[in-house]
Amino acid sequence: MTVPATLTSSDPLRVIKPAIFRTPAWMRYFSLFGTLFLTAISALMICFAILLLFAGAWGLGAFVAALGILMAALDGHVLRDLLGRWGLRVALLEDRMVLDLPAGRSLIHRPVAQHMTIPYRDIEAVETRLEAFPSLGVEIMQRPYVLSLKRGNRIFLFEDRAIATPLETPMYGPIAAAIVERANVPLRDLGMVEGGGGFLAVWGAHTPDWAAPSLPLARQMRIWRHAAATGSLAIAMVLLALMIRASLH
Repeated sequence: MTVPATLTSSDPLRVIKPAIFRTPAWMRYFSLFGTLFLTAISALMICFAILLLFAGAWGLGAFVAALGILMAALDGHVLRDLLGRWGLRVALLEDRMVLDLPAGRSLIHRPVAQHMTIPYRDIEAVETRLEAFPSLGVEIMQRPYVLSLKRGNRIFLFEDRAIATPLETPMYGPIAAAIVERANVPLRDLGMVEGGGGFLAVWGAHTPDWAAPSLPLARQMRIWRHAAATGSLAIAMVLLALMIRASLH
């Protein structure tokens, strides 16, 4: 992510340098590694399942094949995330912004790919909210950012994920803040909503309408605690796996 120079200036004679934003390189390559790793694992599992079926181990072969298909489906989800992170680019110029927004920039909202130039004078505000998705006893939370235009339509920009957990990486909040500063528009916080988590927020997940009212404060606090517990559980599982692995060597 690069942020050249100052974003605004009250001096009309001062040249404002462009600011170019992309997803950090380490995050893009991490997604690439995850995609390749899952591709290799799913391919090996399917090949192993075929060998088991030829050997006559029908039950075990079918089980391994089902796991391989599940891994391949997860790999498709990770591939979408990779394409979303790799292709996202926001250029803030002197009087306009240039957006390159790939479809994979959200895994639940499913926006279409958009490439456009928008003058700052057409922007009404940048809007954001917290979105919680309960699934299988865990709570997954993200914060999307949406560009609201004066003519009434909205453009989904991007989202930060794993909110309220140790895995949280606020990559896109600074970009939203830069848009707000350069365009001189408000950042509207719409509160918190809760959608359907489906299966691990991968299959069957859905979000409330963008105009949905915010949840009551008491409900928000319960979701915050649940999301924090979810993040702690994920870290504990990783540490446990590392301890078990170390004990076997």
